[in-house]
Amino acid sequence: MDLRTGDLVDLEGRLQTAVARIGTLQAGTRVRSDDFFSESFMRDHTQFDSFTAFCEASPWSLEDSRNIRHVRGRRLDTYVADMTDFEDWEAMKTQAAEEEIVDYAASSVA
Repeated sequence: MDLRTGDLVDLEGRLQTAVARIGTLQAGTRVRSDDFFSESFMRDHTQFDSFTAFCEASPWSLEDSRNIRHVRGRRLDTYVADMTDFEDWEAMKTQAAEEEIVDYAASSVA
């Protein structure tokens, strides 16, 4: 069986954009929580419509979603496991990053 691929220029462009975005995120560039945890991500994987709503419903006083980094890991992991599709905070962040990179690459090449 002979499989042929079409023009791979579009795919190459998306991959280059994705690699660049990975570098940006790894460099620690600040990204707004509601951008990183997009509304579609939150609706698909949690009981909430936004990351802000996720923080506001938490048992902690998270007036600013950036304060989530001050919650002790085990307590945060339990909250994430109870309210999302993820077992812990790290898994939630990792999946959000993967989806954000793919979405970013797709939207910047299109």
